[in-house]
Amino acid sequence: MLLAGLLLSLSQLGGACLHPPRPDYQVGFVRIGDRLAVYTPMCPGDTIEAVHVHTVPEADKSGNSVLIWDAGGPTDDSTRAGLIILGEGFGTVRQAPPALFGRTLSVAVDTTDGKSYSDAVTLPEQVAQYPAGTSVTGMSFETDDGRVGYDTLRAHFETEIEKCG
Repeated sequence: MLLAGLLLSLSQLGGACLHPPRPDYQVGFVRIGDRLAVYTPMCPGDTIEAVHVHTVPEADKSGNSVLIWDAGGPTDDSTRAGLIILGEGFGTVRQAPPALFGRTLSVAVDTTDGKSYSDAVTLPEQVAQYPAGTSVTGMSFETDDGRVGYDTLRAHFETEIEKCG
């Protein structure tokens, strides 16, 4: 009886120590011209400081992710605001980008307010494409939930991630 009480107490203590589920952060992929780009929602006023891109094994295959591009110091306003053309737009490159980015990618960004966000996505065969200069607010993006518009991606960020401010 004493042992049963002890086990019950330990199981309740263990349950109290569990961490809440991590928020579901989503990035969105798009093509700008002939280049693959990623949009990373952030809090207003925050900017990108660095990006880290890994190739990830497909869901039905085993293996480790591999760093394929690592860069910091964005060189233009759209990159600082979260629209990153993969392989360019940064002054400091710690890992040179591949000639082509694959279809299963994990993107992590560090922001100037000290936050890090990341998401992994398997891209469909066809990714929405826009000409250079298209406003990010008029784009639709490939996410792990399918193709969504800018407003939907921003709303998901504001719902899932802690409040900005």
